[in-house]
Amino acid sequence: MPIQIDQRFASAVDAVARELVSTEHFGSASLIKTPIMYPSGAGAVVQVTQHGERFFVTDMGLGQQEADMIGASVLYANSARPLAEHFGIRFDNQAFFVAEANREQLAGAITIVANCSAEAAALAAFKASERRYEEDSDRLYRRLATVFPKAEIVRNVDFVGSSTHKWPVATMVTHRDKVSLFEPVSKHHASVVNAAVKFNDIARLDNPPRRIAVVKKKAEMGNYLNVLSQSASVVEYEVPDTTLLRLAEAA
Repeated sequence: MPIQIDQRFASAVDAVARELVSTEHFGSASLIKTPIMYPSGAGAVVQVTQHGERFFVTDMGLGQQEADMIGASVLYANSARPLAEHFGIRFDNQAFFVAEANREQLAGAITIVANCSAEAAALAAFKASERRYEEDSDRLYRRLATVFPKAEIVRNVDFVGSSTHKWPVATMVTHRDKVSLFEPVSKHHASVVNAAVKFNDIARLDNPPRRIAVVKKKAEMGNYLNVLSQSASVVEYEVPDTTLLRLAEAA
């Protein structure tokens, strides 16, 4: 007996599919918006042009633009070249592309170009975040060293949270037998989420240490400030020494 399909259900699924993938046509070129995401949350868009029986597929350098927005264009290029080589497509220091795809290869070419563009952008964002974290950690240590004796400060600590997971923490201060964990946090999504997850887990310990998220400017953090405040005290680098001492002594 044939299976009956609920047409309303099928129509709903078809509508969602159309939202996930959409096309726009401009003369000899077509743009395909894919569900593949860049770190910013934007969908990867691929341009297709036809030349006789062949198709030219490119990301138009949109992955490069994503990296440029966070100052990671060099990191993007370094990630993009090996990706293009691995998947057998081209990268010209700006855009991923497939120069000549036939009709049977077109869907695969679109998918690979979009994936490579998004993956290179994600790798660049990750490496930029790592570099920024190291720089911010150095800045944080220098700031704390002006307040606490160096013997009380330990850098790059693995601290075990309630889940028993070991979390890397930038700086631990043991002041008057009280432990405080200091973590630099930037206004970028990945930095905030990483710090929030880390501090939430540590906060669930029976006797948790004081947790302090250090940011450049609270005003720049927007709603991220509320996310951090749920599990940590949030201060700026340039707060008075007395504020840092008060936080450490209250741990």
